[in-house]
Amino acid sequence: MRFKEKVVFVTGGTRGLGKAMVEAFLQEGARVAVNDLDGEAVAKFGEEFRGKAARAYVADVTDYAAVEAAAARTAEEWGGVDILINNAGIVNPLVPSEKIKKEDFDRVIEVNLKGAFYATQIFGRAMIGRGSGRIISISSQVALFGERGFLPYALSKAGLQIMTRNLASEWSRFGVTLCCVAPGFIKGGMNEALVKRQHLVDFLSKRTPLGRMGTVGELVATMLFLASDEAQYINGETIVMDGGMTGYVAEGLLDALTKGK
Repeated sequence: MRFKEKVVFVTGGTRGLGKAMVEAFLQEGARVAVNDLDGEAVAKFGEEFRGKAARAYVADVTDYAAVEAAAARTAEEWGGVDILINNAGIVNPLVPSEKIKKEDFDRVIEVNLKGAFYATQIFGRAMIGRGSGRIISISSQVALFGERGFLPYALSKAGLQIMTRNLASEWSRFGVTLCCVAPGFIKGGMNEALVKRQHLVDFLSKRTPLGRMGTVGELVATMLFLASDEAQYINGETIVMDGGMTGYVAEGLLDALTKGK
């Protein structure tokens, strides 16, 4: 068990990719806490993981005080967090940039970038105090190139990569290391609706040298490796796992996503 006695906090971990990570860390011996702004999702998570070393708290990542409270409750029960996973995120409505509404732009930046920084700062302070910690943020391959319709999302995810590199240069001397994962299109999480549309699966598969979308299992395995002691020298870096798609950028994703609407 790679994470026996370790405490992991996964933001937005009650469902989708976050929940898959929770299950994997539990299997590897960790104690895992999550947050969600949806009280019903938190209650459902609590029922599903009853009797296991898993806890869920109602807390919006954009609410600094709420994240502080979740961190404090985790510390009270388990003595602090060893590994933080910045997983919570949303995507903007897929429209050309000149049509993006201010409130949609603001919300994506609030959740994906500011929320991730809030959690990173709150948990990072405690890690600095203990002299150790690992922070992993989920970015996106979309942050690495221009993709029509994704501007707010791409900006927020690119910001996570800069935050990771900057804080690695500041906090490594305190024993706190950081890295990012930039997945391509994964069959799960926020893409669950997308993969039900076969023309989109075919389109994305053709854009990928491996000829397919990524799987939740592949992403989870990457996260487990980066959180492990074996990956401790990977610091301030962004690991791209997209089947090679970044080198095969093509026009037409927005058209494919909106086809038939």
